[in-house]
Amino acid sequence: MSSEDTRSYFAWNLEMERVLADVLRDQRNLGNKGGGNWKVVAYSTAAQILSKRFGVHLMADNVKNCFKLWRTWYGIVSVILSQSGFDWDSIKYMITVENEIAWSEYVKSHEEAKRFRFKVIPNWDDIVDLCAKDRAIGLGAENALDADDIMSKETNEEEAIHSVSFDLEGSSSATRKNIRPSKSGEKEGMIFSMKEVAESLKEFVEVTKKKMENKKKMEIKEAQEVVHEVVSELDNIPNFNGALRHRAIDWLTENPIKFAIIKALSLDEKEDYILSFMP
Repeated sequence: MSSEDTRSYFAWNLEMERVLADVLRDQRNLGNKGGGNWKVVAYSTAAQILSKRFGVHLMADNVKNCFKLWRTWYGIVSVILSQSGFDWDSIKYMITVENEIAWSEYVKSHEEAKRFRFKVIPNWDDIVDLCAKDRAIGLGAENALDADDIMSKETNEEEAIHSVSFDLEGSSSATRKNIRPSKSGEKEGMIFSMKEVAESLKEFVEVTKKKMENKKKMEIKEAQEVVHEVVSELDNIPNFNGALRHRAIDWLTENPIKFAIIKALSLDEKEDYILSFMP
C-alpha cells in the first residue's frame, strides 16, 4: 500500500466501532455535541483513544467519516423499517422482509436500499443511540446520491463485522479509490482480539485474587479483634484461669451470641453462665 493509500483509508472492525460508540457517548455527555453536530474535540479525542487502544494511527477525519457512514445507514434503514412488511431481526442484526414483492417494489424507487437487504449490522443499537436524534432534526444523507457517495467507500461488505474503508481525499471519481482489507490484516485483527481477551481475563483473575486476599485479611483482623475482646472479658472474672479459661475462649469466640449474653450479664453471673452452658 502506498503512502497515499495509507492516508486515504482506514479499515474498521466491529470491536473498534463499539469502542468508538462508547467514546462518543462519553463526549455527548460532556456536551461535545450540539445541534446534531460533533465538536472537533469529540473527533480528535476519539481518534486519540482508539489509536492508543488498538495501536493504530487514526485521524479525526477517520472518526468523522465513520460516524457519517453510521448516520447514512441509520437514515436508510430507519426509513425501510417504517414501511409495512419490513422489520428488524435483533438476533441476526439485519432487515427481515415478509413480502418479497413489496421489497422489489420498494427498491425500484429507493435504489440505495438494495445493499441493505442482507446486510448485517451488529452494532445497530449503537447506531440508533447515536444517530436517531440527528435524523429527527434532518441531518444525514438526504438522497440516494449522497448515500451512494458515502457507501461507495465501504469494503468487504459481506463480512459480519463489516470492516470498512473510508476515502478522505474526496468523493469524485477522480480521487475515489477502493481497497479491501488483506487476509493478513484480518488475521492480525483476530490475533489482536484474542490478545485483548487474554489480557482482560488475566486482569480479571488478578483483581479477583486481590479481592480474595483482602477479604481474607479482613476476616483475620476481625477474628483477632473478637479474640482480644473475649480475653479481655474473661480477665474480669476473678479466679477464672487455666484450662477452664482456655476452653471458654474457644467456646465464646465460636459462639458470638453466647458472648453477647456474657457481656450483658453482671460480673457475678458471668462465671455461672459459662459453667452452666459451656460443653
